[in-house]
Parts: sequence; structure tokens; C-alpha cells
Amino acid sequence: MTPKPQQRIRKDDVLTALGYALPVIGGLLGVAYVNTKYMDFINPVWAVGGGALLGWIIARVIRKVLG
Repeated sequence: MTPKPQQRIRKDDVLTALGYALPVIGGLLGVAYVNTKYMDFINPVWAVGGGALLGWIIARVIRKVLG
């Protein structure tokens, strides 16, 4: 019986996951900020959307540097 080859996590897999995870984390951080500082914003969508956009930008920069 031959053993199965071990599956390795490739750099491309990690970079792809970062492309999805960082905007979500940014949006969640925006939600957390709005919930803790709820009187600072007229429209909390700006914080959530801005956090998601910032996460997307960070993911693109990481992909550019490592890719």
C-alpha cells in the first residue's frame, strides 16, 4: 500500500485566501468601531465600507509584494 502524498499549502493558496479574508476582517473592524464609537458617525456604512476597502487594498499590496 502506497502512502498518500501530503498536501502542502502553496503560496498562491494563502494569497487567494488573504484576498477574501482581509476585506471581511476590515469590514468587521469597521462594524466594531461603529459599535464602540456610535456617536461619531452620521452614516456607519462609511466605516464598514471603508474598512472593507482598506482590507482589499492591503490584500492587493501583499499580493503585489509576494506575488
